Amino acid sequence: MKSYYKVLSTSMFSLMLLSSNYSGVLAAEQPTSSANSAVVSGDSGSVQTGTLQEQTPMLVDQASIPAVIKAMTLDEKVNLIGGAGAAVTGAAGGTYAIPRLGIPKLTFADGPAGLRFGSTANKSTTGFPIPTALSSSFNKDLMYNVASAMGKETLDYGVDVILGPALNIHRDPRGGRNFEYYSEDPLLSGEMAAQFTKGVQDQGVGVSMKHFAANNQETNRQSVNEIISERALREIYLAGFERVVKEAQPWTVMSSYNSINGPFSAHNSWLLNDVLRSDWGFNGMVMTDWGGSKQNGIAMLNGGNDLSMPSLNDAGKAAVKAAILDGSLPEEKLDTAIENILTLVVKSPTFKKLSTVDNTKLSVNADLAAADAQLSREAAPEGMVLLKNEKKALPFDQKVKKVGLVGNSYTMPSCGFGTPTSACTTDNAASKMFLMGTGSAYVTPTHTVQLPEGLNNAGYTPVTTNASGAELNQNLSAEDAAFMAKNSDIGVVVIARGSGEGADGNSTTFEPTATELDLINKVSDAFHAVNKKVVVVLNVGAPFNTVSWRDKADSILLSWQPGMEAGNALTDVLSGKAYPSGKLPETFPVKLEDAPSYANFPSSDGNANLVKYKEDIYVGYRYYSTFKVKPAYEFGYGLSYTTFDYSDFKLNKDTLSNKIKVSFKVTNTGINVGKEAPQLYVSAPDGKLEKPAIELKAFGKTRELKPGQKETFNFFIDPKDIASFDESTSSWIVEKGTYKFKIGASSADIRGTLDFKVDNDIVAEVDNDNAPDVELDRLSKFNQQ
Repeated sequence: MKSYYKVLSTSMFSLMLLSSNYSGVLAAEQPTSSANSAVVSGDSGSVQTGTLQEQTPMLVDQASIPAVIKAMTLDEKVNLIGGAGAAVTGAAGGTYAIPRLGIPKLTFADGPAGLRFGSTANKSTTGFPIPTALSSSFNKDLMYNVASAMGKETLDYGVDVILGPALNIHRDPRGGRNFEYYSEDPLLSGEMAAQFTKGVQDQGVGVSMKHFAANNQETNRQSVNEIISERALREIYLAGFERVVKEAQPWTVMSSYNSINGPFSAHNSWLLNDVLRSDWGFNGMVMTDWGGSKQNGIAMLNGGNDLSMPSLNDAGKAAVKAAILDGSLPEEKLDTAIENILTLVVKSPTFKKLSTVDNTKLSVNADLAAADAQLSREAAPEGMVLLKNEKKALPFDQKVKKVGLVGNSYTMPSCGFGTPTSACTTDNAASKMFLMGTGSAYVTPTHTVQLPEGLNNAGYTPVTTNASGAELNQNLSAEDAAFMAKNSDIGVVVIARGSGEGADGNSTTFEPTATELDLINKVSDAFHAVNKKVVVVLNVGAPFNTVSWRDKADSILLSWQPGMEAGNALTDVLSGKAYPSGKLPETFPVKLEDAPSYANFPSSDGNANLVKYKEDIYVGYRYYSTFKVKPAYEFGYGLSYTTFDYSDFKLNKDTLSNKIKVSFKVTNTGINVGKEAPQLYVSAPDGKLEKPAIELKAFGKTRELKPGQKETFNFFIDPKDIASFDESTSSWIVEKGTYKFKIGASSADIRGTLDFKVDNDIVAEVDNDNAPDVELDRLSKFNQQ
């Protein structure tokens, strides 16, 4: 295309030479337009202005970024490192646009459990099962498929980045946001988050992996300083993030609110520069959590953070500009942040014109909505965990036509910002389950299906009223329970707990109330008196205490918060149309006091803004198995409607030097179809470093196996997979000795053991040694009384 520009007269040019603003016109501060110059695109994607025919570069691709940065004014640079609102109504935020340089506004929206817009936007999307439920599937392909669907919906709405996956560790059962995260185990968390990342980004939109790092509690999350050893950080709290970076290359990372060993995560150069970028090779953009920069742009940039969300206020911008001008903040640091932001821009669907913003759009397109609703329904059973099933109470037998249905009432301690109040309370969980968590993970669903509707859809008759027609609810009388038992074929009791951002749980969220125990007792007594069975459904987002009542139930089904198709999905499992194949991604303790973090959650030493991770590497099952504390249900536990046998355990060699292959077979030995999730653990010898009794190193999920069918698994393990972090040398080491691979159906149900040797110490990797020294009284199996 031919280029055009307006020629200035000699006399006007002479006047400009005398103008005090002339230097600004010719230099980077030149205005985007004036009465005497025009800005028009040229052949090369640049613009030309003035008689000197200066060219202003336009952002057209990655290669154009250096020239665009050079052409930016200081004010434009400072504006770009702060968010500037979203183009899509109801989205969480967006970036600053500079049209004269071809830089568009990008839009970010929440999304660990589905694309989310603020409740006032009235935009609906698919409500999938909560992330903990998806990780319970132990099915990486399923996670990829669900994430792909989320990515397509993100693109359909014109959003550039979905704010997820969220993969902080379930450090304590009371963590208020655990439902939004995957597991107490870093391998399971990392693998699921990697599949989420791949699934979304394969649709042409980005993710923001969060919250980096150690956002393991909601209490005082903006101010708490967490004291964590480098070994625990590297092996537990950072390991999942590392896996996602190396396996899936997320476009962006979101720093967390909390401090780690002193600095806020958003300002933490060791975390963001040394670990994330140098050790792991991350080359994308880092943004703060909303308000996480503390409006300190200088600390943010020095710490390796590129973008303050949702904004950087005027004072924060002025401070950055002043620091650049007086030389206390090198402009190169600002330019690095700009480069990282522009690298995101050129990848984005907005820049590539793959999507458009239509703020009249209130729902995903019909085809997507239908397909994703079906996917949500199919995904939920894979994450449902069958905790108990005596006398084949489930699935329903052919005699079951009428289902007695009753539930508890529950109101959440915190509703979570931007969540409708109605989503935070239930008067009768049997007729109104919690479909998802609240806060930034809450989705406005395209529709909802509750359990009575799901039963009706499948041809069952839910019995939900007493003899006088009043609703059966938590305040159940013995007479109502007897009526329910007489007039239905099986009893279903739903016990619910909501979960959400903004508050942590406590004993009241973990323990059943006296009223709930009374409800379970009355229903069980009434149904057992007439030789009928009782199923308890746990509609929860975190571990719940079953020990005091589980003997009363014939079957216990952990449904989690199963998404907008909850009623249909749960009925599919109860009826046997589908089957539960989930495994626990976190330990269910007998009592809260058994949790290794109990004494240091959510604070330590009487200081509300301090928490010491004294349990160190002994998180979750690593603690229970090493210190022989029996849980109610162990990590990896989950029954099935069929049975599975493990056999043919083999290694391709008996010594580990580089990579070793572990092989075995899983066979369906029962009478029903089903899926199994085998798990591979390692037991390492103690040496210079003490080791947990077992650590998960691989897992898988069978295809659907019919009775008699089998599947072979091959897991490949290399030295880094089984290495431990040695703080004294900043290296990952595999110490010599005899190791054991343990293949099992759970962390406690080991079906086969294979020994292998490491003849000499192996240094698998060396990382930077800039971590701060930490004084911490750590839990050790060698100093127990």
